[in-house]
Amino acid sequence: MATDQLIIEARAAWRRREAVVAVRTAMSAHAQGDAEGLPLACSIALRAYRADLLEAHRADVAAMSAGVLRDGVLAVLRIGAGDLDSAMSRIAAVARDSLPGADPDPLGEEGPLLPLLLTYLATGAAASGAWVRARECIDAARAAVATASADAGEGAAALPPYLHFDLLGLDALVELHTGGGMSARRALAEAIAPLRMRNTLTADHALALICLGSIEHTAGRLGEAAINLGRGARLAPEWRPGVRIHGEVELAFVRIRQGRWRDAVDVVRATVAPLESVEHDWLEPQALAVHGLLLALRGDLEAGGLVLERAELLCRDTPSFLAHMVLTHARLMVAITRSDWTGLRRTLEDAAEPGYRRPYRRDEWWMLNLLAAWHLGRIDEFRRGVAIWARMEGAEQSAYYWAYVSILAEYDGRHPEAADAVARSLDRLSPDLDPLGRAWVRTVAGIYYSRFGTLGVPDPVRALAAYEEASAELSDLGAAGLAERYEAIVAQSTAELMLGDRSGQPAARLTEQQRKVARAVGQGYTSGEIAGILHLSKRTVDYHVANIMRRLGVSSRREIGRVLDDRP
Repeated sequence: MATDQLIIEARAAWRRREAVVAVRTAMSAHAQGDAEGLPLACSIALRAYRADLLEAHRADVAAMSAGVLRDGVLAVLRIGAGDLDSAMSRIAAVARDSLPGADPDPLGEEGPLLPLLLTYLATGAAASGAWVRARECIDAARAAVATASADAGEGAAALPPYLHFDLLGLDALVELHTGGGMSARRALAEAIAPLRMRNTLTADHALALICLGSIEHTAGRLGEAAINLGRGARLAPEWRPGVRIHGEVELAFVRIRQGRWRDAVDVVRATVAPLESVEHDWLEPQALAVHGLLLALRGDLEAGGLVLERAELLCRDTPSFLAHMVLTHARLMVAITRSDWTGLRRTLEDAAEPGYRRPYRRDEWWMLNLLAAWHLGRIDEFRRGVAIWARMEGAEQSAYYWAYVSILAEYDGRHPEAADAVARSLDRLSPDLDPLGRAWVRTVAGIYYSRFGTLGVPDPVRALAAYEEASAELSDLGAAGLAERYEAIVAQSTAELMLGDRSGQPAARLTEQQRKVARAVGQGYTSGEIAGILHLSKRTVDYHVANIMRRLGVSSRREIGRVLDDRP
């Protein structure tokens, strides 16, 4: 086939956005001696984010004249090798030294390549947590956009619209992690809001949405974060796998923090870094980290540990800020599950290093640090921590704060204060808290009630109710390892309750709510009917029935009525 025909076909394939066909066809023209073949292949590969298609032709590319085409491809291939600094240095030199009219681009009618390359590098720098380098690339990209706009004549091609939104999102993300104020975040939100209201968000806005979701995640606004991360991941075009995978991984992490572990599993089930992508080595640690975290949370510490170790190993060569954030969470959860309080303290200290913005609310962070201090026997440190927390704004609204107040008051023998703090901690539990945190607060309450009750004497009924609530939360969550531990506590507490019940009244083993449910069961009502009578969910009724049978030592609903002698 004539080389000019191959060039025509390559251009036609690119107009259809068939990047693989277009690059290969252009390279066929190059192989037959057409001077336009290689530059066209480079331009298409860069615009399609598929520089990997030219990996086998690296020597041919390196022999080209210096400029955006040659150095752009070589820089992106360096990213694939994990060398972000080298890629940035190469493109920075091009941005500094390029002359108007040099290095002609066969697809120049589609707009200049330099702003796209600089924005791509900014994305890579932000993904790896290199915030200063990301800021340099963003500023250089904006300067290149301004230059291109000033040089463009009438009828010149405009830059792709996604570039503007990419820069808005990246600017806001870098601003967050460098303490640069709120102006970029406001600009991003103001740009997205009208598009959301008109339902006109497209693939052009995918990265901006994910950046906004990341900002909201770090600020603790998990609901808003999930919405933007999910939408950004869904909108991400096929040719931007890095945007999609980052969105999916962070969405799964947010779902985990919301206690929606099953939703997280659904998100990451197909989250795999594509082998053909030049970004594979940057994306794989993210995907592995969240897979490993889910395995560990669901009780498979051995398998989860192997996956997490692999992710950590990969992060040494290709740092990923998101993978690091997920791995930190995994180390915290594994340490707590194993009661490894030294490991918990070490992870907390690592995460407190300057430049690392953790995604935990302040009360969550204090809860974790005081948990380590208490179990390591550092009572003076624990006491100081509670005192400092007490002076912070919002402390009295935190269930975690009051749980620690109760622990300290009990330690000091101030039992009326401890009982009051336990009640306050339970009153402040809400769906917004991490379910593992809710289970911990209920455990603190259960331990206190089992020792001192509310009047200074053990209250095994209330203690068991607290343990049962914690166990149910963990079982529903899918936290198999922790749930098994709590089930053992419930079984032991139930046995002690039954052994110590000398009243001869089985109903005394039940809480007031359980007595209502048991009475309705004894009268022959179904769980669905009881749910309607007591204004509960059927699931909650079934949960109560299971605990009632355990407390009464019976194996069927029919026996509940017999034991309580409350049948009609």
